[in-house]
Amino acid sequence: MAAVKWNQDINAGQNWMTDINLLNADGTGRDITGHTLASQVKRHYKSVSAKETITIQIMDASTGNVRLMLSPAQTSNLKFGKWLYDVELTNSTTGAVDRVIEGIFNVRPEVTIS
Repeated sequence: MAAVKWNQDINAGQNWMTDINLLNADGTGRDITGHTLASQVKRHYKSVSAKETITIQIMDASTGNVRLMLSPAQTSNLKFGKWLYDVELTNSTTGAVDRVIEGIFNVRPEVTIS
């Protein structure tokens, strides 16, 4: 299944958090029990290393509800401009990897740094 494209605007220096419901093709919640999730932020597709790792909290595995989070320190570390990210779901039994979300973070710079 093709990944959902979801672009986000982020303010540098602020917490960023979003809840996502992973769905099956028929619109029902996707059971992700026995799967792991990973997500990284990079400047370019060919970047060797990630600039930040998005924290993923599984809220309800049976319905595919997950939370993605970046701390204020992490968003401050992302310079003004566009950054790429994706979320990959790995089946712990088979090792099959499915990219479920991909997109662009448009980072707006902070003026006041406390």
